[in-house]
Amino acid sequence: MDNFTINIEDVKNDLKKMLKDTRYKHSLLVADEAKKLAEIYHIDEDKCYFAGLIHDIAKNLSEEENNKLIKEYNLSEEWNSEKNKPILHAELGYYLAKEMYNCPEDICKAIKYHTIGNDEMTTMEKIIFIADKTARENLNDQLLYIKKLSYKDLDLALLNLLEGLEKKLKQGNTQLAPITKKLMLNLQNK
Repeated sequence: MDNFTINIEDVKNDLKKMLKDTRYKHSLLVADEAKKLAEIYHIDEDKCYFAGLIHDIAKNLSEEENNKLIKEYNLSEEWNSEKNKPILHAELGYYLAKEMYNCPEDICKAIKYHTIGNDEMTTMEKIIFIADKTARENLNDQLLYIKKLSYKDLDLALLNLLEGLEKKLKQGNTQLAPITKKLMLNLQNK
């Protein structure tokens, strides 16, 4: 992992204390899937494994802890809004990864963008985004298809994932975040 070294067992012990058991198990699955995808796409497997392992590090924080970190990291108060609740853990995870483990920027960004993406995603960011959705037990047919597709064409898998997400959100009268929509359009125009 370049000059970045970390004791994975220590990190796993931290996560066991910070995350609910089901979230910890999910993180292990995401880490394994990220490593598998990194091997396929010839990028640093250890970094991808680590990013997958800690991608949800801030997922089970209390509202009080979230508010404390929002202030501590000088984030906009808008992060407290109801619409940002589902993605707040990714933003806070970016900062916790830096603070707790002195993670390099590429790992931190993979954590930050694992929920909504961005319009210029790196391969690692795409891998963590997809692994988060597909490294689960009992996948439905659509996610199973995306998982298999991700082994052959990462961009096409990501596009299918985003199009399915957009369809699902429209049924609930909501829509993709603007940055996610831009990512989807970029992938459609490739």
